Amino acid sequence: MKTRTPLALVLASSLTLIACGGDKDEQKDDITQGGDDCVSNREYFSKEVWKPVLEQNCMSCHNSSGQAKYTNLVFQPSSQTGHIEHNLGVFEKMAQYEASGKPLLLQKPIGELDHKGGPILSADSPEFKAISRMLERIESPVECADEPTLTEHFSSVTMLDDQQTLRKATLNLGGRLPTEEERALIESDGLEAMDQIVENLAKEDVFYERLETMFNDMFLTNRYVGGSSAVDLLDRDIFPEARWFQERDENDHSMEDPAEVEAAQKYANNAVAQAPLKLLSHLVREEKPFTELLTADYMMVNPFSARVYGITGVQFKDKLDPNEFKEARIPGQPHAGVLTDAMFLNRFPTTATNRNRHRSRMIYTFFLATDVMALAERPLDPTSIEDFNPTLYNPQCTSCHGVIDPVAGAYQNWNERGMYEPPENGWFEDMLPPGFGEAKISFEGRTTSMTWLAERFASDQRFATASVHNFYRGITGHDVIVPLDDDQEIFDNLLIAQEIQQEYFADLSKKFVDSNFNARVIISELIKSPYFRMANLPEPQDKSSYQYVEAGRGRLLTPEMLHRKIEAITGYPWVHRYNKSNRYLLRSSDYRILYGGMDSNDVTQRITEPNGIMANVQWRMANEMSCVATPYDFTLPIKERRFFPHVETNFVPEDGNGFLIQEAENAIKQNIQHLHWHILGERVTLDDPELERTYNLWYDTWKEGLAGIKAEEISSDLMGDCRAERDFFTGEDLPEEVRLRRDSTYTIRAWQAVITYMLADYNFLYE
Repeated sequence: MKTRTPLALVLASSLTLIACGGDKDEQKDDITQGGDDCVSNREYFSKEVWKPVLEQNCMSCHNSSGQAKYTNLVFQPSSQTGHIEHNLGVFEKMAQYEASGKPLLLQKPIGELDHKGGPILSADSPEFKAISRMLERIESPVECADEPTLTEHFSSVTMLDDQQTLRKATLNLGGRLPTEEERALIESDGLEAMDQIVENLAKEDVFYERLETMFNDMFLTNRYVGGSSAVDLLDRDIFPEARWFQERDENDHSMEDPAEVEAAQKYANNAVAQAPLKLLSHLVREEKPFTELLTADYMMVNPFSARVYGITGVQFKDKLDPNEFKEARIPGQPHAGVLTDAMFLNRFPTTATNRNRHRSRMIYTFFLATDVMALAERPLDPTSIEDFNPTLYNPQCTSCHGVIDPVAGAYQNWNERGMYEPPENGWFEDMLPPGFGEAKISFEGRTTSMTWLAERFASDQRFATASVHNFYRGITGHDVIVPLDDDQEIFDNLLIAQEIQQEYFADLSKKFVDSNFNARVIISELIKSPYFRMANLPEPQDKSSYQYVEAGRGRLLTPEMLHRKIEAITGYPWVHRYNKSNRYLLRSSDYRILYGGMDSNDVTQRITEPNGIMANVQWRMANEMSCVATPYDFTLPIKERRFFPHVETNFVPEDGNGFLIQEAENAIKQNIQHLHWHILGERVTLDDPELERTYNLWYDTWKEGLAGIKAEEISSDLMGDCRAERDFFTGEDLPEEVRLRRDSTYTIRAWQAVITYMLADYNFLYE
């Protein structure tokens, strides 16, 4: 084998052989220098060589842990940021080698040389032809105009303006509308002020509730919240204090009130269940390196869970405060952040035969953005597996098992229940030795194997990428773009979208690393990005719109986000009128699951496309909240009103003879304009057709209702639940002068119709 000489004659003969008997047009490689039709080497490799040829046929062995990991042809998976540049570089380097005057890349795939993977292509296949053309391109590179930047790529897309972006950000992350100070800050400094906005949000508890919900969608440890399911999973021989939180210790007289005992048991259980999420919040709150999500040599406990684990010496400000969490260590147990948390390990269990492989696969997915199962996309042939131990020796198995098995071995000290219990006889000898990549865990270091692994995971460049991906999914509600479509035009546009997105993620990952892994950097940068701010696609919306897929609007609000938005916009939560602890969108027994939410147990995936039941939930919410919020808003001083700062209940557009009252009509339209911004975040002018449609709804409802009252077909009295007689929160009687029981002009109900219309609007229910 040697570095080869010019390829012209070799390639010419190869292409002649391939094209023999084919259509003349098939022999062409439509390459132009410059112009709109220019196809660069990178683009050709990405579209014609990588995805359909190398990834489908070669990647299962030619990866960093596959059977061919020691060769010069080792590719990165598509999930890896920058994989096209890396893989093109590998291909170009390999193109320089030949045997008997012919490129190895033209011999190995068809089995002309010793290829342990056997023949995978035929000499007359389109895939082989693509490799040949790519080699020719390497000899004569095609250079095109520079690739568009992120800003240029989205230049034809309508973005939210700065104030709309601010509004969306505070609703998304803080469950509230912006303050006047924040609006002024954005007005003066533009989106650069978003860093300060995130700092403001990071002082609020709702921000951390949002982050914890976001990451629980991955960790699923909220499955154990409620009852005693988390504490039940702990081994009481290891943690004897856990018994107290199930059966009260008769000798403990610190809590005589049974209600206090029950509360303590709940606080302890929930703290144990949510320890991984509390660690995440702690890192963001204190601006600690996000790598400590894996490497922290401590866990988070409150006063109650500290007792469960037998932890002493932690100083709490209030030993009865369930919301006070501190760093702590379980005596005699090494910690590695969430990787060694008991609830995390129970949520991703193992068995005697699985041997931690499931755990290994999941932490690759969560923390290294690597789908191990995708490393072997080539269909397995069961008849070819004749090895005594195929996971160790058969190439069709080792492409995955060579990656997950060493990491599975690093988990050797944690048993099926997530307890630290080092095995007496060491790890299984019929598996690959515990380690990560090429590095192995020494026998002496076996008791701290997860600490060893956590450091290597955290220092791997993929950790930063995975962190960006995880926050991106949580904040935007969209997954990372992966082109998968049989339609070639759609696939090509998705590929463009993926490449632009991966370049952005690479830049953001670098900023994240340079900030010492400060997670707030990811959050603020994502909010400023087109992926958060996109409002409308360019016209016409043909298949080229797939370049902007998964960005901007179109995300159905989760039950938790919708619950907070309802309260932020209306001032009132959507609750049972007579039992305000029943928050409809947060309770599984009400609408949380029906509205697409999850319980982290039986339901672990959110519904993102509404169905008929969800549509009915939306309409019920809109009707009930307009019924409540409309009359209550009118009881407030005009400067304190959310909905009606421009009108009173006696503002009607016509007098008794049907003549226009221009001043009242103008005020009604001004108020509708205000509602479009306050509820929907829409800027409409007074002559906008959208405002006119809303006004017509108000007018038609008012006109018909007033006629019904005059004809005594409709009562002037408001329905019981739609009256404002008592304070919504305290139940105390409102002053007589502000109570609303009647609607003799039908204006209140006309406004209720408008509020219902807007609360059921796409722009309220989605973002």
